[in-house]
Amino acid sequence: MRDYDMKNKSNLLNVLPYGVIALFVVCTSLALFMNGDDFLWYFSRSDEALSSWTTPNGRLFSNQMTYWLVRSILFRTIFISITFFAFIILLSKLFDIENKCGKIKYYAVLFSFVCIPPATYAETVNWISGYTNYIFSLIPIFSYLFFMFRYVFSDRKPPLMYALIFTVLGLVGGLCVEHITIYSVILAAAMLVIVLKNNRKCVIHAVGYLIGAVVSCVIMFSSSAYSEIYSDGDSVGGRQFKFDFSDIMHNAYSYVVMHYTKDYWALGLILTIGLSVLYFRSSFGEKKPKYLDICMRICWVYAAYSVFTSCVSNIVSYSPAMKLVAIETAFSFLYVISIAYLVTFFLSRNGSIRACIYLVSTFILTAVFVFISPVTARCFFANYIFWILLCGEVVSEVIKGSGEKALGMIERLAFTAAMSAAFLISYECLSNKYYNELRFDYIEEQMQDKNCRSIRTIILPYGKYVNDDLEDGLFDSQNVIGKFEYSDYILRYYGIDVERARQMAIIKVSVYDYNIEKEM
Repeated sequence: MRDYDMKNKSNLLNVLPYGVIALFVVCTSLALFMNGDDFLWYFSRSDEALSSWTTPNGRLFSNQMTYWLVRSILFRTIFISITFFAFIILLSKLFDIENKCGKIKYYAVLFSFVCIPPATYAETVNWISGYTNYIFSLIPIFSYLFFMFRYVFSDRKPPLMYALIFTVLGLVGGLCVEHITIYSVILAAAMLVIVLKNNRKCVIHAVGYLIGAVVSCVIMFSSSAYSEIYSDGDSVGGRQFKFDFSDIMHNAYSYVVMHYTKDYWALGLILTIGLSVLYFRSSFGEKKPKYLDICMRICWVYAAYSVFTSCVSNIVSYSPAMKLVAIETAFSFLYVISIAYLVTFFLSRNGSIRACIYLVSTFILTAVFVFISPVTARCFFANYIFWILLCGEVVSEVIKGSGEKALGMIERLAFTAAMSAAFLISYECLSNKYYNELRFDYIEEQMQDKNCRSIRTIILPYGKYVNDDLEDGLFDSQNVIGKFEYSDYILRYYGIDVERARQMAIIKVSVYDYNIEKEM
């Protein structure tokens, strides 16, 4: 009987990570509500003024998915629950591809994901239009990487039928968002080279994915929208290409460099601590590598700088020459080179190949934005995810050398941290959803009074994790994308008289003030 109870307990512990992740993704899907571009997508096929939104760019797959998601709450909840679950599980599997961490990998990934910068979280996870472009687009890439890493570096023979599946995945994943499309082609070509150099078991699969990625790239960029953006700017998305040297340098210094590595202070700290553990575990003898110590020092100095600028006080350049930013750029470059050197030294051959793929991926996925304006927080989502995977290679190597007692303690700590972080962010996002629905009911309630001359609008309590359309009022001049103002569409969606609302004064109130008013 005791053995039976122990077996049941063991089975329960084995499925616990999946249960925690499932609960988190369901809460996330339920917490989603319409904001920003979502309203334009909702009316895109019923309002002639929005006819350009039916095919605004070459993102054929994600555009269609976005339309379906905004039109059906049930479909949205089911689709996001399933795909978001798949995303986090695949991310966890890649985090520990050699299965050194056991259940720890699921908790570590969940915690790391929740620690994403709030603005990025708001524009990807908590935005329907952003989810299909930035999160779903990575699922085909992760599926491909997981398959290739499992078979290229082992003696197992892959099923041939998967080659067709990866051709489809390469096609679908490349029709979501432009920088992922470009990255998919580069990744497919690089993986084909790696396969040819290591073994030829997966050549057909690599070629299949490359074909899908190239076809999707041709389909996407054959859209006339991009030539229009190049010549006249983007009337739909408000984007522009920047090819003048001065514009490229301004973009690089003002937006790209500062978000490439510095924002992810928690990941940088974990990475540096992990590399330090591997450093002190190693026995170098008389042939200690020449640059090892200096690379470790660079990592620690950069980690301290990242923590200070992110958590205490950012250092701002007030000079038009931007010398401080130039120094920061050089520092970031040294930091990335140091990490590449250290992972190549401390990790196994296969581990260092994967780590270098992830590190180069962060650069490719970020570098394209020096040619595009404006650059927003969501543009760095994929960059952050690949930094998580890079951390996974180092953390897995650290855990591999840990004792059983230490593993048990790490697993309990990881579980507690992941559960706490997931609970807190779910609570905040669900609260935002609740008060978003409440405030439009409240607006409608006020407008039922024929003598009403002002409208009190509730500001969402946790604005960091959502783009609050009403933060600056019902008719905020910033509620514009390209040439479209979406304040009218927001009110139409909630069945509120637009013309009457325009005649009223807007008074912003906090959730606390609203609750006080209702209790009086």
